[in-house]
Amino acid sequence: MYTKACVLIALIAVAFAQQQTMPPPDECQICEHIIAQARHHFNNNVNNEAALQKELLQECHQLPPNEPASATQTCIDMVNNNIDKIFSDIQAGDRDGQTCYDIGACVTVPTFQTHPPRPTRGGRK
Repeated sequence: MYTKACVLIALIAVAFAQQQTMPPPDECQICEHIIAQARHHFNNNVNNEAALQKELLQECHQLPPNEPASATQTCIDMVNNNIDKIFSDIQAGDRDGQTCYDIGACVTVPTFQTHPPRPTRGGRK
């Protein structure tokens, strides 16, 4: 009886040791996704703050399945706590990365442009 209990406890310990824990959600990545979605909705005539907030909260429930379960709540909190800043920055045409930096979701401002520069046609007059 004692041996069976020891084996059972050992199997349970091994099972718990092998469980992979998901890393916490990457706030910067979530923010960049939300800002991109905000810009998309804003450019498609969602041009008041309440309507944009509603759209972004729906986006939070549609995060990629590889995100940890807590990512949805992180996203919801980010939208609700920062909708004023998100909306004003989108309305002003600010760079996406700047908003995420300003609200503390990202530690650096990306140096890349949102859209690659267009090639110019040299020699044309």
